[in-house]
Amino acid sequence: MDTMTTDTPAFTRDNEGWVVRVRMGGRIQEVRCTSENQARYFAAVLAMNPPKPANPRLRN
Repeated sequence: MDTMTTDTPAFTRDNEGWVVRVRMGGRIQEVRCTSENQARYFAAVLAMNPPKPANPRLRN
């Protein structure tokens, strides 16, 4: 398994289909897909919506 160094989604092919991986809040989230097009779609959606900071500071 490849380790991710950035927060951008990456998709790879394995024996069971396609896997999209993205680092979210210090953890790696995986989405399994049946087709490459589906994997590309999820990678694009996850890239448009980056995770929010773990400890946001609000201002009044």
